[in-house]
Amino acid sequence: MRFVNIEQLEHIVEVAKYQSISRAAEVLHITQSGLSLSITALEKELDLKIFYRSRAGAIPTDSGKEIIKKSVEALNKIRELKEEAYFQAHAITGDLRFEGMPGVMPTLVRTVAFLKKKYPSLNIEISEKGSFEIIENFKQNKVDMGFVALTQEMLQGKIGVDFEAIIKGKMVVCVGKKSPLSNRKKIHPQELIKETFILYKDDYVDQFMEALMKSFGHAQVLCTTNNSYAIEKALTEDVAITIGHDYSFINHPLIISGELVTLEVMPYPQQEVYFGWLNKRNDQLSVLSKQIIQFFKQDLTRDHSSDTF
Repeated sequence: MRFVNIEQLEHIVEVAKYQSISRAAEVLHITQSGLSLSITALEKELDLKIFYRSRAGAIPTDSGKEIIKKSVEALNKIRELKEEAYFQAHAITGDLRFEGMPGVMPTLVRTVAFLKKKYPSLNIEISEKGSFEIIENFKQNKVDMGFVALTQEMLQGKIGVDFEAIIKGKMVVCVGKKSPLSNRKKIHPQELIKETFILYKDDYVDQFMEALMKSFGHAQVLCTTNNSYAIEKALTEDVAITIGHDYSFINHPLIISGELVTLEVMPYPQQEVYFGWLNKRNDQLSVLSKQIIQFFKQDLTRDHSSDTF
């Protein structure tokens, strides 16, 4: 048996993706006849049919589906090999700027420690901001990577940057253990609107509160702030409650210790929110971002595997 070449694997993966030889040939920048011959040669070499071909398109056979799956795995391994070779040939140096939404900092600090150990010459800066501000900073090249929340509507509308979702979630209420609500698992929006709030300065929080007040009346807001410590202090002293993304509280030390408690707002319809990384596609950052995203997934799946992608 001859060795199967990498291009043949790429060819069948692209054809499977588009279920069209003409469209795949266009994406691969080769002729349709050249692509068709490549697939035929691979089918002959493997002694099995990979695609049912007709005027309607190219549909993988049952055997073909397995071959395509293995091809994707093989191509991913080859990509990892190339990236590792890149690391060996190029010292990773320079400045790396992260911005993250509230709640991401514990994981981000662990990520920075991981990167610094592997690439000691990197200078890393991290800061906390709201998602919309991070997106704008990213577009203006003020930051290299950003961890943000995006709604399904924003994803469908495309935001003009690369985004890789890691986990999905929704808005929840957070209270201190001294609060009468702390023994609850959920709260009705009509009850919620009667509480006093301290709010993180974030567009999603603003939108949630505007919609809540539009449906259930005015709410008492103590203040808005981008100081997470001020919010924590108000919650633990039972001065106010807050609203935030459930992701923001997942690994929060005060949630883990029981000082803070989250409640679901039910019944109340919400858009699903996707949390993930904005990242750039140049060689060095592409390789780094892949490792960062992998580290985040591992960190999250320890306790929340059902929500991760």
